[in-house]
Amino acid sequence: MFGIWGYGGGGKTTLACSIYDEISSEFDGCCFLKNIREESSKRNGLERLQEKIICGVLKQKQVEVGRVEEGRHMIKDRLHHRKVLIVLDDVNNLEHLEELAGSHDWFGEGSRIIITTRDEHVLTAHKVDVIHNIRLLSDDEAMKLFCKHSPRGDRRMEDYEQLSKDVVSYAGGLPLALRVLNRFLCDKDMDEWRSALARLKEIPDAKILEKIKITFDGLTLLERELFLDIACFFRGRYKDEESMMILDACGFHPVIGIKVLIQKALITVSLDGRFDMHDLNLDKIEAIDSQRFRSDELQRILQVAANMNKLRWIDLEDSARLAQCKATLGGLQGNS
Repeated sequence: MFGIWGYGGGGKTTLACSIYDEISSEFDGCCFLKNIREESSKRNGLERLQEKIICGVLKQKQVEVGRVEEGRHMIKDRLHHRKVLIVLDDVNNLEHLEELAGSHDWFGEGSRIIITTRDEHVLTAHKVDVIHNIRLLSDDEAMKLFCKHSPRGDRRMEDYEQLSKDVVSYAGGLPLALRVLNRFLCDKDMDEWRSALARLKEIPDAKILEKIKITFDGLTLLERELFLDIACFFRGRYKDEESMMILDACGFHPVIGIKVLIQKALITVSLDGRFDMHDLNLDKIEAIDSQRFRSDELQRILQVAANMNKLRWIDLEDSARLAQCKATLGGLQGNS
């Protein structure tokens, strides 16, 4: 079994498709199951997915699975002697993986099961043989991908060179973001490119955010709160004893919480031990939680006489001038 793990929109499905197309002719039967996370949430979703595996590999028109347990036995009984290639795309639940590809002995010798997921834990818990972590594109790689499907047509490249660099910088190495922006900008002139990029910095593209939202929505409430605090106050700070003590004092249980966020590709810890994350994660935070404010908004909020029991943290680092605050900060957990 081969796992492909990484950030939403990072190219996991594209890589799986490429491998599938390249080697599918070498197997007795093949099946590519897309969007398992979404399909399994439907009524009798797992049973229908089990049916698709059997029909796809055996090239049968119809197979009926009454119960999930029945489907497990049917897959093993009918495929254990066949060399198969199966791609399970977008698996977010370990139990679902166990019902679709429980173990190696379900399939014949030489079979290959490829699993894509945003959650590394799904792969490690299932004891997948090889796990490939999808890395984001470098600036040079991102520029090549963007220019390969350039929306500029026959326009002079040098006129759009800096704008293209700005687009690549905004995408942050995320292939999905490059594709979405490519399609959006295909019929725009230079002024419209500039306007679109300026707007994106304030209002991120909904299609891109939706991909990120899938992972965010899968977190527990405590994991969401930990993610938000790291994004707002700890990005760039060392994952040292002080940071862990602060997060622990907030009740986040950071040792396990940070592990979960890393496995879901929402945050990273750099080689020198600093918290980090993709810039588009910050866009998502601002878009759905509105817990970060521009300086003019923050000053106005602090000066009003409203009840501010929900305010939990204020970061005053590098503040040149501090406004006087109302004494209504009952929910404040800390400041820095």
